[in-house]
Amino acid sequence: MLARWELSFYLLASLSFHFYSFYEVYKVSREYEEQLDQEFDLETGILFGGLKKDPTDFEWSFWMEWGKQRLVWLLLGHLAVSQMAMASQMARKMRQQEPRSLKASLPVLARGLGRLFGSWCLAELMVHLMYMHAIYSSAPLLGTVSCWTLGGLALAQVLFFYVKYLVLFGVPALLMRLDGLTPPPLPRCVSTMFSFTGMWRYFDVGLHDFLIRYVYIPVGGSQHGLLGTLFSTAVTFAFVSYWHGGYDYLWCWAALNWLGVTVENGVRRLVETPCVQHNLVQFLSPRARRRCHAALASCSTSMLVLSNLVFLGGNQVGKIYWDRVFVQGWPWVTLSVLGFLYCYSHVGIAWAKTYSTN
Repeated sequence: MLARWELSFYLLASLSFHFYSFYEVYKVSREYEEQLDQEFDLETGILFGGLKKDPTDFEWSFWMEWGKQRLVWLLLGHLAVSQMAMASQMARKMRQQEPRSLKASLPVLARGLGRLFGSWCLAELMVHLMYMHAIYSSAPLLGTVSCWTLGGLALAQVLFFYVKYLVLFGVPALLMRLDGLTPPPLPRCVSTMFSFTGMWRYFDVGLHDFLIRYVYIPVGGSQHGLLGTLFSTAVTFAFVSYWHGGYDYLWCWAALNWLGVTVENGVRRLVETPCVQHNLVQFLSPRARRRCHAALASCSTSMLVLSNLVFLGGNQVGKIYWDRVFVQGWPWVTLSVLGFLYCYSHVGIAWAKTYSTN
């Protein structure tokens, strides 16, 4: 819908923002390396030229230590067992499929291990070059870094979260493929997300399907009017918060997501009314409507990023970002961030069209 040159500009701008802000995080990581090492005991790495590693993401450190000891044997053992298992002993879906031969399984295993290794290398490179988790754990430092560094830290946090789950979700997905099953899609890149609704629908597809089937629909879903829908959505997010531990910051994160999904659905219903649709078609060209969509999406994305930072760093991190970007940074920092997210939204909207088509 947009001219190719315009979409290319948004893509180039988005990539430039990513790489420059990452460079700023890298510089701060090197500048404060000694201080962060004393406070968080950075690990001396054997990869990437001996750069030190930020070990403060507990989930990544725990599973990587576990994986070093057991993952290869788990995959090889599962491959062997899946060849010997009888189809009659499997679930109905597995019985309907021909058992996968060893010859057919080896290419699946090789491709899967290749993807896992690539994602693991990228995640390890990030925690060696950028100490984003340690910086997030140091509120005084986080409150003094430049706005570019602050933005880079936010991007690094959410992108590391994405790459981490490409690995953690990729292992069971590979095991399912070795058994001839089709696993849920792996997470969609968070840099192409431009709405709360899309984040929940496409990041963890298995969790989304589970919540819809076993929480949202049983408590009423959208079958009982607006209030019923609001109640069902609130119960769903309350369940997710409790699932993740029920800490104070998780309730804040869940509330922000409930509000974001509710506002997005309200705006979507308003835009889909015949009167509004008629006026949009009459007064705005398709390209102008796309630009308006991206402008609205940039506002939604700013709150989506803020909610994810609360989830990943806690209420204190969220408050620091809110104060520095939307309070102290008004108007120039705020408008600059929305401008960057406007470019991201255009890329995400274009990607979503391709994603849904494929």
